[in-house]
Amino acid sequence: MQALILAAGKGSRLSELTEHDTKCMVEVNGKKLIDHSLETLVQFPISCIVMVIGYKGNRVQKYLGNRYKHIPIEYVYNPVYDTTNNIYSLYLAKEYLEREDTIVLESDLIFEKKVIAKLLSYDKSQSIALVEKYQAWMDGTVVEVNFRGEIKSFISKKEYNYQNIDKYYKTVNIYKFTSDFSTNHYVPFLEAYCKISELNEYYENVLKIITFIDKGCITVAKLEEEEKWYEIDDKQDLDNAETIFSEDIVKYQNRYGGYWRFPNLKDFCYLVNPYFPPRLMQEEFKYMFNTLLEEYPSTIRVQNSLAAKMFDVNEKHILVGN
Repeated sequence: MQALILAAGKGSRLSELTEHDTKCMVEVNGKKLIDHSLETLVQFPISCIVMVIGYKGNRVQKYLGNRYKHIPIEYVYNPVYDTTNNIYSLYLAKEYLEREDTIVLESDLIFEKKVIAKLLSYDKSQSIALVEKYQAWMDGTVVEVNFRGEIKSFISKKEYNYQNIDKYYKTVNIYKFTSDFSTNHYVPFLEAYCKISELNEYYENVLKIITFIDKGCITVAKLEEEEKWYEIDDKQDLDNAETIFSEDIVKYQNRYGGYWRFPNLKDFCYLVNPYFPPRLMQEEFKYMFNTLLEEYPSTIRVQNSLAAKMFDVNEKHILVGN
């Protein structure tokens, strides 16, 4: 079993944090992302780490050096990292995929040991995709899963339907490809795709085609809430990740009101009003949502009149503020 890490991109959405280093060198709670990943991976029977590098790749190589002496690190260089996406990075490493079973992951992820343990707990003959039940704040690739626990379909942004959210799972962007799957399915389709399509796309586009043809080829491993992971694309993601992967409760307290990103967190703050807004009012908001969102508010005169009627007072005694 080997691990293949895609780390060629710049990560421009992290702004000045990636001005001199690639995204995997960004620190989360004082430790670089690449160290978070490698320190977790080497706790498993990994024979080799393959890294596809590009932007500031020499700095990654210099930093890692012989830091992980007991496990070899091999590098693949993507010279056109600035005009291609991770589908081409994986294409450049396709020979490695055929060599042995491979954990494929992206360098902008932070995850616990339990996440990789879940991935490797399944039948060795199966190719596995790690997923988590979709939540409103999640972004990126989503899939539907059939009753056998296999990927039924990849859902594109055009196909996304909020009415079907309960059926969706977010991909964690960590996969286990068996060498047989890579040799007979993924690599042939990857090669064909890269010849006829743009290279500025994602490697999961190939998985979408494969699962359309053979719906039983990838099994999902569903993560539970206590199996923590996070994908870091921008500074907001970085802040979320540092909160999730910290034991310092102050990091949560400093968010104050931003707890919606953490649906399992119970907020017992004294400023919370459990009686407002009432359920009926919330239902009316939902019913009137399009009007509330799209229409400009009434004038102060009309608002005064409405408030006077609601509270049974003279409208001259009401001042509507911002």
